[in-house]
Amino acid sequence: MLNKFHAAVPFTMKEEKTDKRVTRTHQALRGALIELIVETGFEKLSVQQILDRAGVGRATFYLHYRNKEDLLRTSLDGLREHLAREWHSTTKGKMSPSTPLGFSLPFFRHVDGHRKLYRAIVGRESGIIVDRQMRRLLAELVHEELDSPERRVRATGAADLAAHYVAGALMAIVTWWLDRNIKLTAEEIDAIFRQMTLPALDAIRVSSK
Repeated sequence: MLNKFHAAVPFTMKEEKTDKRVTRTHQALRGALIELIVETGFEKLSVQQILDRAGVGRATFYLHYRNKEDLLRTSLDGLREHLAREWHSTTKGKMSPSTPLGFSLPFFRHVDGHRKLYRAIVGRESGIIVDRQMRRLLAELVHEELDSPERRVRATGAADLAAHYVAGALMAIVTWWLDRNIKLTAEEIDAIFRQMTLPALDAIRVSSK
């Protein structure tokens, strides 16, 4: 069952200069984590369940991770890198490094491609920890936008507030999109999000004049 996750795993881990055996261990643990989040929710998971599903020994697990939360954070950091990479690469002239909040469309596309996983996370009591970590990585991407010299905000602390505001909006939209099974594409959802959000961010930015 793990193989289907290895083909297109939704949370990619950071690349490390390790041998193939270590890479396979990371992939097995990541695949087991994703499967079990979908099946039972993150909070109910034990490290032993992950080990049993992945076929990895306890000593090996603790050689690489402190606990299941550490495994989750590492996996989500890979997703953050994927979204940032998509943002900062030109995609057929439709997106460039100068695109404000350019990670939002890749994020909505990621959600659309992994609906079963996100339904197990967003708006669920069993997904609180994962939801919190998702908001963290989204807020970090917003900070990258607002901390840039050409887009910095006026008031001290406004950038942090705005980052959490946008991250919360993104997760709320995903919850609404999936829970109500709204028949809109990732591109349509992103267009609406940007229409609502970008003017609010423009209002707190330092004037370029």
